[in-house]
Amino acid sequence: MLLETAQLLWKIRKEQWLSPDILEDIQQERLRKMVGHAYKNTRFYRDVFNRCGITPQDIKTKEDLATLPPTTKSDLQDRFKDLIASGYSTENCYVYNTSGSTGTPATVLYDPYTKAYTGAEDYVFMFDVGYRPWEKIAYTKRKPWASHPLQALGIMRACHILSSLPEEEQARLLQEIHPSLIISYPILLHSIARAARSEHYTVHPRAVIVGGELLTPQVRSFIEEVLSTSLYETYATVEFATIAKECSHHNWHIHSTRCLVEFVEGKILVTGLINKALPLLRYEIGDMGAPKNGLCPCGRGYPMMQILEGRLGDLFILPNGREIPPLRVFKTRLILDSNVAAKRYQIIQEDYDHFIIRVVPTSNFTKAIAQQLREQLVEDLQYPVNVEIDEVDEIPLIDDRKLRVNISRVKKNHCEDSV
Repeated sequence: MLLETAQLLWKIRKEQWLSPDILEDIQQERLRKMVGHAYKNTRFYRDVFNRCGITPQDIKTKEDLATLPPTTKSDLQDRFKDLIASGYSTENCYVYNTSGSTGTPATVLYDPYTKAYTGAEDYVFMFDVGYRPWEKIAYTKRKPWASHPLQALGIMRACHILSSLPEEEQARLLQEIHPSLIISYPILLHSIARAARSEHYTVHPRAVIVGGELLTPQVRSFIEEVLSTSLYETYATVEFATIAKECSHHNWHIHSTRCLVEFVEGKILVTGLINKALPLLRYEIGDMGAPKNGLCPCGRGYPMMQILEGRLGDLFILPNGREIPPLRVFKTRLILDSNVAAKRYQIIQEDYDHFIIRVVPTSNFTKAIAQQLREQLVEDLQYPVNVEIDEVDEIPLIDDRKLRVNISRVKKNHCEDSV
């Protein structure tokens, strides 16, 4: 196990510096193998190929993938057994479940090689942001990670902080642990940083890695200022582990030799290139993004993507059918962030013209700020919606770790029917 991990660490760390042309060649070769494997070993993709009237030989490049329809989360839910490749099962694979924060929980399998590979990728990222194996990691999660054999030697020491603890207690534990690297979620860590500042705790890691939800510039700058650190984002899903990561130049690099990412009308489709247990071709993640052209000054050859605008399910849909991505309402959020006027908050679309801004207020929250929120949200949306301010005592995190800040309870097709 240790030998395999060391070999993968060396391979992955070296691979990211290869030229874009070489990386694309590796990707195309892995794509052809995965397409053939999916067709030969899963009933689901045999059905898809036959229905489309094509064979694996028809897909030689990433452009050829467009001949296949996207695989959806409903497919993963409804035909899970048909997606599992021959020779694999829950008995000889690692089993994961998506959180269901998008409303569609599902089960995912990783074969042992994929588990080792994605773990090695995580370590490479930690090393890249400045972590050293003899130092401590602190992570705020609902459940502890599986222990690593090297921890018995004082290497890769990972300290679990239960994410359901009060933020003040998590901040105190971080001061006590004194880690060089913290791994957490943006909104949760923002609350912990606020508690650390309020209680005068000293928490100064060399780096912070966050993911799992949208990170706004205001939350980033607050965490970096309070913790005196550098923050790095990851874009990851249960289905594929880390898909892209942020470098020191704040560019997102796609792990293109393990994931092939397409951007179709803003929608992100991902094809896994190494997980043989559960092949997923053109899988519709439910997020939005776009490619970013050019080469990064950091020197990595991986292709880049632009910052995500958020979950498709969290698009705000107005009565005129216009779709508003979550980042378009950042000025509304800025009012709360810059005034430190809320411990937590959500912007919820209850109907096409009815929004609720739910706030756990601090002592800085005033009637004037409430009125600013109403006016700013209307300006951000460019539509005269009704805005209600709902002051509450608590907004629970999803699984004690993530917060859905932007929530839309309406459907586009209903809106189209009404206009």
